[in-house]
Amino acid sequence: MKNNFKFISVIIIIMLIVYMYVAVDNAKRKSDEENYKILSDAIIRSAVQCYAIEGFYPPDIEYLENNYGLLVDHNKYFVSYNVFASNIIPEVQIFLKNLD
Repeated sequence: MKNNFKFISVIIIIMLIVYMYVAVDNAKRKSDEENYKILSDAIIRSAVQCYAIEGFYPPDIEYLENNYGLLVDHNKYFVSYNVFASNIIPEVQIFLKNLD
């Protein structure tokens, strides 16, 4: 009887650990998705602001970082910023770097 109680206790503890791991992983994934959306919106907003003020879309991300206060964590994200012409909104793609 005592062994059954220990076994059930161990199983319950293992299940709680797995549940907590999954919950933390899901929260991290949702946080990463939200940060991705915020960064994407900030880049486009800064580019449009540059166009409204200066009359052209910025040539690169560094221009936005230096002149418009955009903050990009380059250790976490790779930003593809493609400009076709100075009067056409740039194509922006953001990729999460593998941090393993």
